[in-house]
Amino acid sequence: MKKSLCLLCLVCLLSSVYGIEPSLLLPNLSPRLAKYLESLPQNAQKEITSIFKENLSYDLIGEKKVEDDPSKRIVEIDEATEASHGILVFEITSNSGRFLYLNDLPYKIPLSELSQSEKLTIALIFAEHEKKIFIDRNWGRMWFDPPSAMTDIQKEAYLKLELIHN
Repeated sequence: MKKSLCLLCLVCLLSSVYGIEPSLLLPNLSPRLAKYLESLPQNAQKEITSIFKENLSYDLIGEKKVEDDPSKRIVEIDEATEASHGILVFEITSNSGRFLYLNDLPYKIPLSELSQSEKLTIALIFAEHEKKIFIDRNWGRMWFDPPSAMTDIQKEAYLKLELIHN
């Protein structure tokens, strides 16, 4: 027992000295998200995991290339507690990642510096996620009966996915 404890301490010490990264598979990550994170560049992995809190759970909602700039991808990650969900939105490039924002409704995109294509990508990722989850939903009735307030970007995403029709 003492030998294994000493060995574990030695491995931890060497890891910190030589900069070896700990495993991304934290207990609060879904296996799907952990596998996805391992496919990203190290800088993007660090940026994403630096936002995570130990007492919350995380799962991958989806990712998509930005249509007018294929060097960028948008990634959305579900952050869950027992009572609520939030959506973490990241921009990923070939060698780095950037946290954009956290919101409970991804259609209310707060960043004015994002292009229209980036905003539509964010809305499409979440709409595709909704489409998978809510198979029997009557999309047109749900969103057009008052007091619904569908945003223009959300409507555009739903139209593209043929969830609603003009």
